[in-house]
Parts: sequence; C-alpha cells; structure tokens
Amino acid sequence: MQWPRSPLYLRMALHIGAALTAFIALGAAALASIAAFELRGYIETRQSSLGKEAARVLADGGRPALENWLQTDADIPNDVSIYILNQNSEDILGRKLPVVYENFVRTSVVGADDEEAANFRAVRLAPELIGPDNKSYFFLVLPKGITIWGSSATTLGLITAALLVIASVAWLIARGVGRPIGELQHAVSELAAGHTDARVPASIAARRDELGVLAANFNAMANQLDGLIASREQLMREMSHELRSPLTRLQTAIALASERDKLDPAEQERIDMEIRRMNEVIGEMLRYSSLDVRVTIQRRLLRLNKLLERLAEVEELEASGHGCNIQVNAESNLAVVGDRELLRRGFENILRNAIRFAPDGSSVDITARQEGTFIVIEISDRGPGVASEELEHIFEPYMRAAGTGERSTGTGLGLAIVKRVFERHSGEVSARLREGGGLTIQVKIPAAELT
Repeated sequence: MQWPRSPLYLRMALHIGAALTAFIALGAAALASIAAFELRGYIETRQSSLGKEAARVLADGGRPALENWLQTDADIPNDVSIYILNQNSEDILGRKLPVVYENFVRTSVVGADDEEAANFRAVRLAPELIGPDNKSYFFLVLPKGITIWGSSATTLGLITAALLVIASVAWLIARGVGRPIGELQHAVSELAAGHTDARVPASIAARRDELGVLAANFNAMANQLDGLIASREQLMREMSHELRSPLTRLQTAIALASERDKLDPAEQERIDMEIRRMNEVIGEMLRYSSLDVRVTIQRRLLRLNKLLERLAEVEELEASGHGCNIQVNAESNLAVVGDRELLRRGFENILRNAIRFAPDGSSVDITARQEGTFIVIEISDRGPGVASEELEHIFEPYMRAAGTGERSTGTGLGLAIVKRVFERHSGEVSARLREGGGLTIQVKIPAAELT
C-alpha cells in the first residue's frame, strides 16, 4: 500500500486523528467522572441508615418483618432498587435481578463460600444482614434506569462530548480548507472582472500544501499579467507622444509654407485632413487607455434622459449632413450615478457610428426605459448591419466589419471605448441585427436608487 504524499491530505488526516484522540480521551474522562459520581452515591446509600434500618427490622421481626418493610417503607429513594438476597442469590420477595447484574451478584456479592479457604473471606460489595436464626442476607442497592451502556446521564454525557468534539474539529477543518479556497475564489473573480491588482493574501500563499502552491502560482500569474498590461499601456503612451511631436512640427511647417504660397490648396487640405485624422486616432488611443479599471472616474447623480436628448440635439446637424434624422423616445426621470463626460462619450460614439451607416431618408432611433434595477438604452439604425458571426467581435479594438465599405472612416476604437465606458459603470453593451435591416446597440446600466 502506497501512502498519499499530499500535504493537504496529511493535514486533514492529522486533524481527524487528533479529533478521534481527543474524543476518546474526553469520553473516557467523562465516563470515569460520571461513573465515579454515580458509584459514590450508591455506596453512600448502601452505607446509610437504610442498611442499618433493615438490620434492625430483621433482628426484631425476622424475615417476615423484613419482607414487609421492603414492600411498604416510604423512605426508600425512588431512584434505586433494594434487593435482599439469600445465600442462593435469590431475592426474598421473589423478584428477578436484571440480567446485566446476575453474574456480578453471583461473583462479587454472594460468592461461593465452599470455594474459599477457612481463614479467608472475599470482599463483598453489599452489606451482610444476620437474622435471629443466624441466616445471612445481602443488602443490595442497584440504580434504576441502568442499561448495558450505563446510566442515561453517562450516555448523555458521552453523546454531548462527542458532538462537541466533532463540531469543533469540523469547524477547524472547514476553516482551514474553506477560508483559503474562498480567498482564492475572490481573487480569481476580481481578476476576471479586470482588477489586475487582485492577489491572494501572502499568508495563504505561504502554506506548504496544494492550496498554498495554487495561491502562489495565481499570484505569479497575476503579477505577470499586470506587467504585460502595464507594458502595453506604456507603449501606447510612448507611441502617442512620439507621433504627436512630428505631427506638431508638420503642422507648423505647413502653416509656414502656406504663408509663402508654396503648396497647392488641394494638397494642403489633404495634408491637414490626414493630420487631423492622425490626431483623432491618437486621441482615441489615449482615451481607450485612460479607461483602465485602475483609473478613478468621477461619479455623480444625473438624468440620463436629459443627457440623451441633449446629445441628439448636438448631433442633429451631422445627421442631416448624412441625409438622416434622429428620433428620441426616452422615459422621464431616468437617474443614474456615473461620470457625465464618459457616458456622453460612450453614447456619442454609438450615435455617430449609427449616423455614419444610416441610409438617406432614414432615422436613427434612440429609446431609453427602466427595466427593474437597470436602465436599458437602444440606438438603432437602418444601415447594412454586420454579419451575424461578427456581432460578438465588433466591440474589439480595431475590428472592422466586412462590407462596411468607404463609410468605415472611424479610428477602429470607437466601439471598444463604448464597451469600456459602460463596463466602468457596472453595465454591459451588446449588439443585435435589427429586423428589417440595420443594427441595434443595447446598453444596460444600473439605475440610481432614489429615496
């Protein structure tokens, strides 16, 4: 047989072994204590005035008087039974002894005198009464309610001790195993939610069993992941800085050249357009990076229906330039707690994306309503939509749906920013194809609790 080498297995085996040892020791101590208490009471009863009273009755009236006393005396305690036995271990009232005491009475109370030497008498565990006719009787006191397992008090004591020990050890085992698992589960959930600083406490990672190894490996993985994310963000910041510096110089050069009439106006416009586009891309990259979960956002109570209505008014000019219009249908008093500028940016990106793909003469529809503890906002267009297999990917950075054609002039980060904005507000964003053609972007964010 090969013994398991698992430290966790050995730890639990030691706990269980210690529990059994403690139970045996405590049970034995409890049994000895209770038994000693009971035995002391019985011995005191045998040595009390009851035995002397029985001897007096026997001396005065013989066996008939003793039998009458045994049946009628009201001073005999209710928790004991008194037997008066003859030399044949028979009760003088003809009562049968409890089975568990028959051998005890035969060997330790009455005994076999013919087996003893003439000058030796064994210790008897019951007083001996001598009648007027010199016949001997044994005054035996037995406790009532005794079974082969002992008295009810003894049994109750053992059960109570067992339950206390088992409950204590079960609590220790559950705490020793459950607490590390709970901490590990919490850290995994935090990491899955985007909190890359989540770690398992060092006290658990230092354990010398499987849970400790797992916790240490998790912390190492989280450290590496945190480092990779930090490196990526640092790269984006550095890249943005390196791009903006030459762009600034290029803008200056173009401005000077324009003053000297050295550039064709069309070329100058083209250069300006590309510079603006590069600046827009860089700005979106910085905004996307700034939405990391470790960056604190400013939260306050605001009316979402007012924000959407104001946004629609601002974007109406752009919509008319694309030959479409914006329709808003929002319930009143839709309150949320969040960062006004971030929420405006998120909805603006969705709305501009819808306007960009909306066909001439169509409308972009904005609806907002409260469903339970969430506010649901939907922005829909009648554009070409996307392939169904691409729906779950349109919120990824730089993902461009097939078939969007020349209208896809964005930076590739607009919907990725949308996803991060609403995730930072404990919400979610999804896309679905609209019946009759087009795309619907749905946003769900928690409603504010107004008192």
